[in-house]
Amino acid sequence: MCSRYRFKRVYLQSLVVAALASLLGEASFASRDQRLSKEESPMKTVLFHGIRPTDPGGRNGLRNPERGLRLETLIAEPPGQPAWGPVAHLQGKVSPVYTDQWWIMDARRYEPFGLTLAQTYCYLDPYVDRAIPAKKLQWLQKSLGMLRSQGLKAVLRFAYERDMDRRKGPKLEAIIKHLDQLAPIIRRNADVIFVMQAGMVGAWGEWHSSKHQLESDHAALAAIVDKVLEVLPSDRMTQLRVPKYKRWVLDRPVFGGYREVDGSTAHTTIPTARIGFNNDGFLAGPTDGGTWTESPRFGSPGNPEFDQMTRESAFVPVDGELFWSDQGGRVDGLAAAVRMRLHHYSSFSLAHSYSEREGKPYAIDEWMKAPAARQQVMEASLPLSDGYFEDADGRETSRTWFEYIRDHLGYRLELRRAAFPEAVHAGETVPVQIELINRGFSVPHNPRPVYLTLTDSDGKVVSCLCENVDLRRWQPFQPGDIRFAPLTHTIETRLAVPDAMKPGWYQVGLWMPDAAPSLRENARYAIRAANRDAYWWTDAIGRYGINILGLLEVKTGR
Repeated sequence: MCSRYRFKRVYLQSLVVAALASLLGEASFASRDQRLSKEESPMKTVLFHGIRPTDPGGRNGLRNPERGLRLETLIAEPPGQPAWGPVAHLQGKVSPVYTDQWWIMDARRYEPFGLTLAQTYCYLDPYVDRAIPAKKLQWLQKSLGMLRSQGLKAVLRFAYERDMDRRKGPKLEAIIKHLDQLAPIIRRNADVIFVMQAGMVGAWGEWHSSKHQLESDHAALAAIVDKVLEVLPSDRMTQLRVPKYKRWVLDRPVFGGYREVDGSTAHTTIPTARIGFNNDGFLAGPTDGGTWTESPRFGSPGNPEFDQMTRESAFVPVDGELFWSDQGGRVDGLAAAVRMRLHHYSSFSLAHSYSEREGKPYAIDEWMKAPAARQQVMEASLPLSDGYFEDADGRETSRTWFEYIRDHLGYRLELRRAAFPEAVHAGETVPVQIELINRGFSVPHNPRPVYLTLTDSDGKVVSCLCENVDLRRWQPFQPGDIRFAPLTHTIETRLAVPDAMKPGWYQVGLWMPDAAPSLRENARYAIRAANRDAYWWTDAIGRYGINILGLLEVKTGR
């Protein structure tokens, strides 16, 4: 175990950096209570740099779990059911009826985009007046198992009404009973559920156009959300289509009154901390497709609903999608990035207004062509990584707005420096310090451990858990800061080297795996740092996923 783990968030201004450098020396930035004794080996500092477009894979998306662009697909459909929706690139290549291969091939096509998420719709419309049959539950388990086999996670939504015709929908009692039936499968597969959207009510589960007008019954909506939070494990969140729905729900007696989530309540088990947002009309006209209907401010600062989301989104997951076929108007890439930064978007649909889905070019195709330049990013106070707009010679290089949005959705953890001894003796406890910046729009939202590792030349890993770390608090900027000034986060710990450690050279690593034991050693579910010089290590069978910080020599014990 790592002893005396401390985590702190510090905004380092240039004068502070200079002062620390003169006091402590560039080779060490140990805290006052962790100064080196004469017996300890000298500390060395390793500096890290961001990913440049000319680096190997530098134009590809960085694959990281629970963030980024997402697919949209049906799951758990009956065999032989006609496939849902136009998917231009798959036409003539897969069966015209439903199979899991339909969305698996879709996901594999976008691996270069770093895709790790799929919004999965599970429709329950045949069962509005009866129990969900065992075969439907079996299909659902199979689809969730396929997600796990592909290294993906779900933005999961259950729904009944596939259009706005109000022909066939459930009553509240049926929804509650169905959620009770679904609870065992949801809990069994929570490891591959990033977030479960509230869904259930109305067309596509968006809480409008329902047959029984449940969207106007706030008590019914509160009962549904209460049940969703009950069936989900306490460390998983849900999302609501419109921010004011959260107030409607929490104002009901079952929840005891609305309260905004903030830094003091974030990542707890209270309801407000477990309810995020899914904007299914992102920048679709002035109201965001009905997200903000309050005149005259609509979707802009000054509207209390808009400002509520600005404040709360720093602490809960936010998903979004464009309207199909640019129906809300063509959305500019810079404007999209600015809104995603303001409202801390973690995930966003790759399915809407994109030629690969719809067969002709729309907004996302335009983002893929529109150049994004360093000056634009700086003027908009958007996150700017070291080297992001430079080639290997330091010359200015443009990106596209698609690249920029793809790379900054969710978190983007960029190592800045690490300090650790050059050599240690087996049995010693030595200081290690790591400094990083989150360049993304948001934070990791589900709990996740952080380890320091030592890996030998044979691929054997010794891991040391850093206790009490919560990377969900690694904000890109201080919530509410109108300058969006980037925060620097510092890990300070002491690494206990086992007495039995053999002499030799070891790679020191930072390992941020999934919290679920079923996924802990699966590298596809570990976080990769956004650095060109922090090498990504997995063993021969694809386990771990460790960010290599440097080398350390272990000597025989004293």
